[in-house]
Amino acid sequence: MSLFKSLFGKSDPVAELDKLHQRREWAALLAAAKRLDRANLPTAVQEQVAAWTSTAGDQLAQLNITEGEGALRLGNHLKAREHLQLALEQASSAPLRERATQLLAGSSPAMVTAAAAAAGCGSSCGPACGPSPVVAAADELDAGGRMELLLATLPEELAVQYGAAGPAFLQAWLAAQEGDDERAMALFASVPEAERGPLFCAERGVVLARGGKAAQAEADLRAALRVFPELFHPFDALITLLAVTRRHAELETLLRETLAEGRFAGYCWARLAQIEAGRGNVDAAVAACAAALAEGEIDPATIAHCAQLQESAGRQVEAETLLTRLPSGGCGGGAHPLLAEFWLRHGQHLDRALESFKSVLRHEPDNPRWLLRIAQVYIAKGWRKDAAGPIESLLARGGLPEELAEEVRAAAEAVK
Repeated sequence: MSLFKSLFGKSDPVAELDKLHQRREWAALLAAAKRLDRANLPTAVQEQVAAWTSTAGDQLAQLNITEGEGALRLGNHLKAREHLQLALEQASSAPLRERATQLLAGSSPAMVTAAAAAAGCGSSCGPACGPSPVVAAADELDAGGRMELLLATLPEELAVQYGAAGPAFLQAWLAAQEGDDERAMALFASVPEAERGPLFCAERGVVLARGGKAAQAEADLRAALRVFPELFHPFDALITLLAVTRRHAELETLLRETLAEGRFAGYCWARLAQIEAGRGNVDAAVAACAAALAEGEIDPATIAHCAQLQESAGRQVEAETLLTRLPSGGCGGGAHPLLAEFWLRHGQHLDRALESFKSVLRHEPDNPRWLLRIAQVYIAKGWRKDAAGPIESLLARGGLPEELAEEVRAAAEAVK
């Protein structure tokens, strides 16, 4: 950075970009880069800034692709579309842009065109561009327009079947996708009996399961899966229903049968890992987690669970390696907070852990966990005076969960 210092002195904006890059604060980096006037910078500096913004855009795009894939698997196509459009705006590398386009567009040329238009501001803009034009336009569309966009996110064959399911069903489905479950159930009730096919059962079953109506939901979900076993969101809803009703033997049987049929392998192994962990079979749980990851499972909860199991088995290197796979960046978040907590437990990379906790606290100011973690980093670094203020604030707060309150008391003892 000596070149940058000689060019800009103490208020070097490029040096600030370098710091953001080192701290992996990708969104903040993109926003700062957008404000930077690059025209008068030396060529070498322009190239360096371009490299940083490309990296930042790709990191944010990967995060949004992961979120979009998760939303698609759960059947939430509107949420998936928003994440994938952001990914397409942010991505610099061709493979990421292609992946986002494929997921977003499915087989619909209209969605490819719309997605490409939404990405027109370039990857260097990132979140500073503001809402995607397509997302903003979608918010202003009537129900028919929103329905067209929603159908366009589905594979063509499935979109045809949804489109042919009848207008009353489609209105109910749209309400469910938009999170209005009460209205969705009222609309489902208006669907004629003759139009209540397996897709109707799938979508109503998911809403019933969310509402805690287990028996009705199970009947709908099983009816849907008999005809459409490849639909993930009713399968996930059924698995969750069996878990919350504590029917563990049926749950395990269904997971293993689905594995044998070659469906949802990563997901099934991840859920089997939870079962084995609950039984105290750490080695079997670790093996199941490894199988899930090998099958391409990228759900952050699965990665975090596997890392927790590895750490409990004393395999710290493996645990840390897994935690580094969790999405970093977000809104300037640096390291994922679970990775930062791992570092804190093991006294590693305390400065990076501190930046992560400070960043997440900015986004969750009422969450006492992050203020406590900041205090614990201060204690680990020997900065007891700096830790005293946050600890006093936590002690005065009251109403903390007992486990967290115990940690606060231990931290208070450490600063005496």
